[in-house]
Amino acid sequence: MPAICKFLLLSPIITVSFRSALSQTSKRFNIKLNRDLPRNMFKVGINLQMMAILETSKGDKSESFFIPYLDSDRLDLKDILESAKFSFSNDSLASLTISIDGMTRFLKCDIDLLVIDCGHCAGMMPQIFGWLNGRQKSIKELFINYTAERDVEDLDFLLKNMNVIESFTIYVDTLPDGMRPLNPKFKCDFLSVTDYPSNNWMCLNDISNSDCKQIKLDKSEFTPTEWNIFLKSWRNGSNQRMEYITANIIESEDMMIELTDGLNVEERDESLIRTFVFVSTPWAFSGGLDIKREDGKVASVVIGPIIHDRDDGKLIRAFTVVVWPEGSN
Repeated sequence: MPAICKFLLLSPIITVSFRSALSQTSKRFNIKLNRDLPRNMFKVGINLQMMAILETSKGDKSESFFIPYLDSDRLDLKDILESAKFSFSNDSLASLTISIDGMTRFLKCDIDLLVIDCGHCAGMMPQIFGWLNGRQKSIKELFINYTAERDVEDLDFLLKNMNVIESFTIYVDTLPDGMRPLNPKFKCDFLSVTDYPSNNWMCLNDISNSDCKQIKLDKSEFTPTEWNIFLKSWRNGSNQRMEYITANIIESEDMMIELTDGLNVEERDESLIRTFVFVSTPWAFSGGLDIKREDGKVASVVIGPIIHDRDDGKLIRAFTVVVWPEGSN
């Protein structure tokens, strides 16, 4: 490798803009630089929305670039009303993915993070995931914003065709009444679902059938009986990798009886303070109910404070299950 290329590639000052400027030098120099550029030198994130963005990061430096696509020059990308009505056409989305492929090929990078605004991509999930899964086997992080009563087949398709390794985050707004359950099965390290309790596309049994380490179900509310079934499933061997799950429980008059029915639980004294790490933050709690799985692993169930009361008068409490590393509980 020529000394100047080696210096530039190892230098912390090299950014995508600098890399682009270097590419405008002699053709021979550019060929050498591109040949010697390591793969995935930059972390790449893509935001699929009307104002499509490619963001690169390297260390503590990041840059963002607008991704051109068919007819994008005719849009007022900052117009909120136009954005609310916007939806990609087949041709505009195809031209967008061509632009993304060209930009990432220039950088010799895979896509690490994909953000999809489903309101702007209505009916386009087969096209998007056909393109994504065709260019790479998996993606590290996927963020879905499903905020309108769009075609629920979009939601069903992406849940069945995504291949996420590290983190899957989804925000689901109110869905049409009476829609069928989608019964998703998640497989990733971190799962975060923000959903309305009235939606029925996912249930706690779907989480039992999934394979995730860390599970965060914002706004999801389940009965003590549903949690009892979940805990029995975990005790019998489901969710082998689970480290914790946080959600909510609907309080009932016989909540503790319904929750622990058929489970051999050990109630720990309130004086016992234990700590676990939740989304990189240490959290301490006292007491809890311990459940031992058939393989010897121990989980602690913690019923937290009241979060809110529903219109029907029922109280909603925080609910957490922590699975301890062997010998640490």
